[in-house]
Amino acid sequence: MSRYRPPRNVLLLGLTSFFNDLSSEMVLAIFPAFFTSVLKAGAGSLGLVEGLADGMANIIKIYAGRFSDKIQKRKPFMILGYGLSVATRPLYLLVSTVSGVIGIRLSDRIGKGLREAPRDAIISLSTSNEEMGRAFGYHRMLDTLGAILGPFIAYIILRAYPDGFNIVFVVAFIIGLFAIVSLVFVKDIVGHARKGNLSFGSLSVFTRDFKRYLIALFLLSSGSIPVAVLLLKTQNLGFALASIPLFYMLYNLSFAGFSVSAGGLSDRIGSRTVLRIGYLVLLVGYFIVAFAEGTITLAIGFLVLGLFPALTDGVARALASELSPESHRAGAYGLVNATAGFGLMFAGVGGGYVWEHFGPNYALLFCGALVVMGVIVLSTMKMKKELIDH
Repeated sequence: MSRYRPPRNVLLLGLTSFFNDLSSEMVLAIFPAFFTSVLKAGAGSLGLVEGLADGMANIIKIYAGRFSDKIQKRKPFMILGYGLSVATRPLYLLVSTVSGVIGIRLSDRIGKGLREAPRDAIISLSTSNEEMGRAFGYHRMLDTLGAILGPFIAYIILRAYPDGFNIVFVVAFIIGLFAIVSLVFVKDIVGHARKGNLSFGSLSVFTRDFKRYLIALFLLSSGSIPVAVLLLKTQNLGFALASIPLFYMLYNLSFAGFSVSAGGLSDRIGSRTVLRIGYLVLLVGYFIVAFAEGTITLAIGFLVLGLFPALTDGVARALASELSPESHRAGAYGLVNATAGFGLMFAGVGGGYVWEHFGPNYALLFCGALVVMGVIVLSTMKMKKELIDH
């Protein structure tokens, strides 16, 4: 495979995501410790916060993508979205209750909802069809490299200052400012699009396979327990609070290491095939985490789990581009991101509740069953590439 040379916009947006995730993952990595030691809350509350936050992002994603297509502007949504998320980081200094965290986390996810579909549209419209998977994989790689360093920095801070959550929040805010600066150099792309009025009620512009894809994506996402909840397995095994970010770092290390390769693989054998492989890997990761009883086994579990987003995150976007018209590309990404987000909301609230009240293994079994259902629906789709091959 030839060496990938990203277009300027893809490189810059990768740097934006690098700094943003370096900042945001510092915060997310300490959430399990913050919830248990400061807020005195468990998996149910943590899952509720993450689930509601994803739900808020869903609504914004639909209309941000739709409005971006309508006015043919992408960059303003990204600046506002990243800016809002970064601005929430120091606000954690002021809260001591779960309800307070919910408000901040919702604001953070509103920012994510504003920026994600327009950002994906710029990446898509800046890239040739032949390298779509590699472009999204490259972006996810830089995104996740930041997500590796974030937990590691959080670990260093908590190791030196066991109660230094406030230090983490301040450092995360400062790093996040670099993400805003890098956006200045991104060039907006108008593209060839008509001003459509896209929403869930106007799905007629899409094919039957795209609609089937949304159903599959909802089931698959509903089975994807938030990693913040999965990290509570460390508490079940009695690990120190400061060690939690290290397991998250292993997860992100695996994610980043395979992201570009997964994107290239999707360009060769098809996005749907790679997506199915990714969710089967998730099931294997669930199995390992469920039966982990020590450091090594749990570490292996999180390394395997990290392969899952590498195989699905950017690839899911590449598949959406294959199934949607360019004239509604940002709106299509809005629907895809929103559908996945609604599923993640269910996974967070439902998975967290089952985890806390019935145990981790029941939560993993329940979500695993939903993943199997989603893979079955995904397998009923007939892709254009497959029609040509046959």
